[in-house]
Amino acid sequence: MKERRQPYYLILIMPIFYVLASIVVAKLIQNNGAYPSGVDTLAHIYKGDVLYHSAVNGNVFPLYNPLWYNGMETLRYQAPLPVYLLALCQYFGGGDPMNGYLIFVALLFVIGAVAWLYVGFKVERPIFGAFLGILWFFMPNNLYVLIQEGNLPRSLCIALLPLLMYFIYRYLSKKRWYTFAEIAVCFALVSLCQPSYAGLIVIAFVIYFAVYAVVSHEWQNCVRAMVALALGYLLAGVWVVPSLVRSSSATQTSEVLKDYFQDVFLTINPVARFQSGCVDFYFGLAALLLAVFGMLLSKKKSLPGFWTAVVILIGSSNTLYILLSSLPGGQVLRMLCLISIALCMVLFSFLIWDTLKKGWIVLFAALLVLDTLPSLPLVLAYQSGEKPEDILADYADWTLIEQAKEITKQRLAVVDESALNAMGSYLATGFGEPVAISYGAAGESCATASNFTQIERALEEGEYLYVFDRCLELGNDTVIIRMDIVGNLVDHPIQYMDEAAARLGYRMVNSNDNYRLYQHEMDGNWGTVSQYPAVGIGSATAQISRQFPVVQEMESDNLNDYEFEDLCDYKLIFLAGFTYDDKPSAEALITKLSEAGVRIVIAADGIPDDRGSQNQSFLGAVCNGVVFSQGYPDLDTIDGLLETDLFPDGYREWNTVYLNNLDEVWGTVKNVDWELPFYGTVKNDNIIMIGLNLTYYYGLTKDESIGQLLSHAFDISSDDLPEREIVPYTVAYGQDRITIHAEQADMNTSLAYHDSFKASQPIYAQNHLLYVGAGETVIYLTYPYLGWGILVSLAAALLIIGYTFFAKSQEKRAQKETE
Repeated sequence: MKERRQPYYLILIMPIFYVLASIVVAKLIQNNGAYPSGVDTLAHIYKGDVLYHSAVNGNVFPLYNPLWYNGMETLRYQAPLPVYLLALCQYFGGGDPMNGYLIFVALLFVIGAVAWLYVGFKVERPIFGAFLGILWFFMPNNLYVLIQEGNLPRSLCIALLPLLMYFIYRYLSKKRWYTFAEIAVCFALVSLCQPSYAGLIVIAFVIYFAVYAVVSHEWQNCVRAMVALALGYLLAGVWVVPSLVRSSSATQTSEVLKDYFQDVFLTINPVARFQSGCVDFYFGLAALLLAVFGMLLSKKKSLPGFWTAVVILIGSSNTLYILLSSLPGGQVLRMLCLISIALCMVLFSFLIWDTLKKGWIVLFAALLVLDTLPSLPLVLAYQSGEKPEDILADYADWTLIEQAKEITKQRLAVVDESALNAMGSYLATGFGEPVAISYGAAGESCATASNFTQIERALEEGEYLYVFDRCLELGNDTVIIRMDIVGNLVDHPIQYMDEAAARLGYRMVNSNDNYRLYQHEMDGNWGTVSQYPAVGIGSATAQISRQFPVVQEMESDNLNDYEFEDLCDYKLIFLAGFTYDDKPSAEALITKLSEAGVRIVIAADGIPDDRGSQNQSFLGAVCNGVVFSQGYPDLDTIDGLLETDLFPDGYREWNTVYLNNLDEVWGTVKNVDWELPFYGTVKNDNIIMIGLNLTYYYGLTKDESIGQLLSHAFDISSDDLPEREIVPYTVAYGQDRITIHAEQADMNTSLAYHDSFKASQPIYAQNHLLYVGAGETVIYLTYPYLGWGILVSLAAALLIIGYTFFAKSQEKRAQKETE
């Protein structure tokens, strides 16, 4: 009788206990003197804050935010569930975003705990489930994701994982008709939290299903469960479809795959966390011991979870990185991100292992608890009670952002390679009076990511003219430079930076040991009307543009996307890493342009392979492979005999090409026994080809002789700048439109261009920025592909409902046959 009453006791008591415990956790975090810590925490707090204030003003689905990334689509690429939950928490926190964050953390604790309690009841082990509900929040990797990474959407996914794990287990073991729909709906919620993590969950369950099929000799239900997961993802199609269909300019910040693999010893070593400060993904020694113990001794229903967890752990090792990264689609295998999924499988398998003796249960439970202790400083920190506003104010002063905000009239650029993670963007837009910035902390929503990446790369290389010219193009009247980004201040001293800034109209306002603040004194909103004498086409033109700021990068690498009229007004066209669909047509275009007086410079290393072969040729010139060691031999050129610097470290073997069939040779590689042409003209004097990968070499070394040689080919100088006229204009933002009044045609508004824009008069994109005509332009904000998203969601819902009723009828028929 006592065992029967126990579940009712827990149903009443445990949720209350969870709420009280979550409040204690939130209070500890509030008092720790470090919150809201985490790489991305402030970014997510900001998104919730934007939605909250928009909803207060009657707009529950804001389409546009002008403050980040020169204007971004607010919720198109941001998974909506965490943002809405954060906004709701902020509402209950009295409108304070920091209170909203604390409530959100408490809610995560309760959601995860109640999920485990529910699972414990369903598998008839409620006390064990109640214990796991408390443990789940404090699992080291879960705390790492929440507090160190600050990935609040993923933390919400992790809180829902026990439910999804149980639904799949029940479907495989019990085969109940309604569980198919439960899996789909639960996974739809996960997909609306973070679709990329939903994909990783699928990968983990593919491994789980494979192990289950081997253990149980049954695979049909595994396939059906996979279908349920797929339909769950499609059920979220009303948001997923618009987020996946991106314009050509919408880019997502790329991540380095290698960062998601690490030494297994570090992943399981509790001692290493004292040394690293809990800044690594952590599976845990206790979890590993439990998983291995379960692999060897547990029953069939627990085996798949234990085995899957160990496979994921091994797959996250540095050794496996080389293999997995070389697989087709391997870039999605961020294995360390699967650690919490693996841990959920370990704990769930532990929970359903009902033949394990109590002594072993207590032992492993104690080990799991002990393994959480080194991670508690993530919650406790200093317990100094310092308030977030005081911490943020100190950083705002140190980074000069506070002073920059006071003098910014249009937009601020903080060129710091996100040194402060999301804090830099939050200081500008979420703390105190906001100002617009050319950066942010939601790369998937950014249409101008490559623009700002180029600026940061140019700063590293000391290309200061490019930095300030492109900041001007992006509409920044204030610029903050983080000095330690500059690769070599000896070769590129601060004096050069100040001179470049002054040439573009910026004056140095303030500086400290780490930052310099520049201002271009302008009032109101302004754009630019620009004239570029040169243009670059191809994936490798970014570097040339940094070295020669007059070179404008074109969006398409494909020559067949251009007409003669698009390019004939330029003085110079640089081709590097270009492509084509129709080679004769591309060659005819280049020839016609050269005959019209346009100079064409072609980097031979970037010429595409001829279709059906690995030969490289263009306009009759043929590329031949050659390898140099340590450095180039002497180069005999029209500028004389050049003795170049050695290749940089890491580039001692230089794979490149020389050229045959040049009409006029302007440069050869000289050796005692042979000469290799690498530089010259084809067709006419206006088409110049350059081999030996000299443009890339110059970017690495800044060899003056090579720079002069390239300048001779380009007929431009690295000191040349595009002509820019600053033009004032007015802009007004509404809930569903942007209204612009421009004085001149072809004006760059410095606003990012999005494919969701529908305008009252013609608009176009150039370098990912919005160009408008003279007069009034009304840009209507839309949510593209919404209709397709609704159709996908409806189709998924119909399939789920249809299969559920079919499964129900099948189950009833089977019951009648057994009777």
